[in-house]
Amino acid sequence: MREVFIALEPESPLRTGKVKPKSDYLDTLPYLRGSVLRGAIAEWLKVNGREGEIEKFVQSIRLGNLFPSSDGDIIPLPFPMTAIECKTQGGFLCEGGHGIRDSLLIAIAYTELKKLGAIFPVPMSLRCRKCKGRMERVSGFYTQKGDCWQKVSVELAMQTKVALSRYRRASQEQMLYRVIALRPKQAFVGRVRFEDEDAFSVLCEAVENMGVGALTTRGFGKVKLRKSKASLMGVSERLRQFNEKLEKVWFDLADLAKQVGSQVPDKPVGTYFSVDLLSPAILHDENGLPTLKLKLLLNGQLLEPVFWSTQPEFVGGWSTAWGLPKPTSLGAAMGSVYVFRTEQTVDEIVEKLETLEANGVGERTDEGLGEILVCHPFHLEVEQT
Repeated sequence: MREVFIALEPESPLRTGKVKPKSDYLDTLPYLRGSVLRGAIAEWLKVNGREGEIEKFVQSIRLGNLFPSSDGDIIPLPFPMTAIECKTQGGFLCEGGHGIRDSLLIAIAYTELKKLGAIFPVPMSLRCRKCKGRMERVSGFYTQKGDCWQKVSVELAMQTKVALSRYRRASQEQMLYRVIALRPKQAFVGRVRFEDEDAFSVLCEAVENMGVGALTTRGFGKVKLRKSKASLMGVSERLRQFNEKLEKVWFDLADLAKQVGSQVPDKPVGTYFSVDLLSPAILHDENGLPTLKLKLLLNGQLLEPVFWSTQPEFVGGWSTAWGLPKPTSLGAAMGSVYVFRTEQTVDEIVEKLETLEANGVGERTDEGLGEILVCHPFHLEVEQT
């Protein structure tokens, strides 16, 4: 399949469903799931009397999630759960904050060295390099343009609407509900994989004629779609840089442990890589039970994570094509990080990891769930940026 980045530019508020906190309150996700684009394709084909082609087009195109960006030609990414910022003055250095850094490589080296019997003179504690204050986890999205980093946040709008009677199909007295939507202030950028240009043309026609997300019949979801100039470093280069940076961090921590007599190797043995969730993932264990722990089968070898950071999230939604709610499942949240180690070399595993990144992990990947990034670029930012 061919992969391109697309930029979706809204012309009216957008709303994509999530689990309802209250029956009279319709909240929205801060990004667009790939499933809303797939729903637009199905609806467009049905309107044009082409129901029989729905399965063909759904199978010939894979839709990733679209994240908010200040520029449609710059790729945005969600922060991994290992990203931390100063608790007192958060934000990137470019934005006037004390900087944001990633703690994953330090955590891997520390954890693996402890397994090898390392003793450190002091406990591991990450502090802000400017004010020496405490660090806390940072969430949301970010973009990078040159040497400047920027947090990206969405602007929300709220509308109050009158509920309709299920029996009379007219307004219901004393029944109101509130809709939270994304303001049309920024583009949404993501990856799309397709087999031929015909599938991509149908996608463009569908989203621009049918709209995306919920409440499209009430003026929501009007968009324009185009190919983006955004690009992402290849899996091979990300994997190589990840292990090179890990080796440097490992050497520094090993040197610290040797100062108190620990006998540990100067560099890691084997190849390490991370799998980062760009969307929630529905995972099950060997017995079919829900789990938050990801396992991988790589070249016939079953790998368990040597380090992982995640949290649970309920995954639901609404099927535009069927007009029915989707099943609600327990999943691992966006931003979850899983680190694996293998004795295989980079050259031996890179092709399998490229396939893994293209297909995703877990269930319902065709809806945009389980989208992953191998060796998230932000893991290389050990110093505050």
